[in-house]
Amino acid sequence: MKWGRMRTIAMRIGGATALSLLLMTPAASALAAQAADPPAPLPVGAELSARPGDRLTFTAPPHLPGINGDWVISKIFVQHGTLRMDDPVITAVATVACDTPPGVYPVETTMRGKDAGEGKGSPWVTVTVADIGAEERAACPAKVAALPPEQLEERWPAGDSWPQSPWDVRTFRPGAKVTPTASERGNEESLTSPGFTDRPVMRGARAVVTATATIRCDAGPGLYEVRWVGRDEVWARYRVAETDEATRSSCRDGASEPAGGRTPWLVGGAAAGLGAAGAGAYVLARRRRGSFSSSSSSL
Repeated sequence: MKWGRMRTIAMRIGGATALSLLLMTPAASALAAQAADPPAPLPVGAELSARPGDRLTFTAPPHLPGINGDWVISKIFVQHGTLRMDDPVITAVATVACDTPPGVYPVETTMRGKDAGEGKGSPWVTVTVADIGAEERAACPAKVAALPPEQLEERWPAGDSWPQSPWDVRTFRPGAKVTPTASERGNEESLTSPGFTDRPVMRGARAVVTATATIRCDAGPGLYEVRWVGRDEVWARYRVAETDEATRSSCRDGASEPAGGRTPWLVGGAAAGLGAAGAGAYVLARRRRGSFSSSSSSL
């Protein structure tokens, strides 16, 4: 999907005309957390400013199809950004490298895993990087190191089937029955997760398959992975909610054996690394376009 088509779609969804870029300082982050509305989009081709070591947040118009997981790239970034759903918008973050000379630099978008390089992606905006003194440049690495880890978990609309991506993390209670749904995946293949009572089998027709999985009553609170049996990938993640003793004692999941000390896979430094590398695969087959077709990165 090209940017011209994206602008047309954006006009049909609440008047948004393009994508936006916000420079997130600590004060701006605090204000954003308090804001009830998502950031207002800025037009494609906008000229923005940053300093070496600044983290930039890119915000897309709400509910544009096919861009979740795509990359945001520029020669000034420490690492590419990955567009991730944060209902109702899609965002990506990237940090300006400390050794970036002053100048004007293009920011582009590209399909996940295709680091096209300057001039080969889809143009988005430009960033003017300020000239800084030797003292500020020397302090820049510590500034970057102090930045919080990138938030990998995505927030999708509650009415959408689960999972929409490997980081579409929904929260379930012990004993709950959930319906993993996939598009264009193997029929009669099974899923495995330490939080499931068994290995549910995906079945369906017309390129859509589903299964019914039950969350173990003895599953501890935390983040769990779901994998396709025989496939070396994390296909989905979910969170098991904390519950009180009374709720757990009344839980019935039909499991034939205890969890056996299994622990959830928890988000941490390793998760951030996975996000950067682009681990996992999206559940929905995306109808890609030739140039700039959310990815962001596992990221």
